[in-house]
Amino acid sequence: MGGERMTYDFQERLAYSKGARCATDAETIMALLDGCKSVTENVTTGNDNGIDYIAKLRKGAEIYIDAKTREKGCSKYWRGGSPELAIETWSVMPGGKFNTPKTQARAGWTIDESKPTDMILYTFDQSDCCTAFLLPFQSLRIAARRMLKDWMCRFKTDIQTSGGWQSQAIFVPADVVINSIQSTFSAVLSSVESETFTLQAD
Repeated sequence: MGGERMTYDFQERLAYSKGARCATDAETIMALLDGCKSVTENVTTGNDNGIDYIAKLRKGAEIYIDAKTREKGCSKYWRGGSPELAIETWSVMPGGKFNTPKTQARAGWTIDESKPTDMILYTFDQSDCCTAFLLPFQSLRIAARRMLKDWMCRFKTDIQTSGGWQSQAIFVPADVVINSIQSTFSAVLSSVESETFTLQAD
């Protein structure tokens, strides 16, 4: 579990995630997002800020969605039968073996506070899992930051390489991620002598 590392080619995974799943993703988003009128692919020149799809609601609001797709056969690595969701800790790892002196470390997309995404769509090949997960990004980000050390000790950590830098992700069972997200929905407000209030996370 903790400490186990595997290395994959990032470009192969990127090519797959931007492959022939667009129509399926759009249909899935339409089915999961109540009030959704249309879904369009965000066609960019490469700087999409983590936005793969833009869903438009009936009253005009736009929802920015980042799609994360696992390749066929990933379920053979799952433990306990629950599908695993990728939690990226580093987009560019500090001190990676392929880094140049000018390479700057960059936080993973899951904990990136500059990311404008509203929701994350996790999908799998149907031979692995028929369930899709459309999760609120900010709740996922908060949960990941709070649970990062715990998850790194308990679950598989993988390093991906592009040849120019390395990224790192933890693969966490979906039920664990969802339970952690739910814990961010409420908190206890406690008063102090100065009559100010502090937020205490559950």
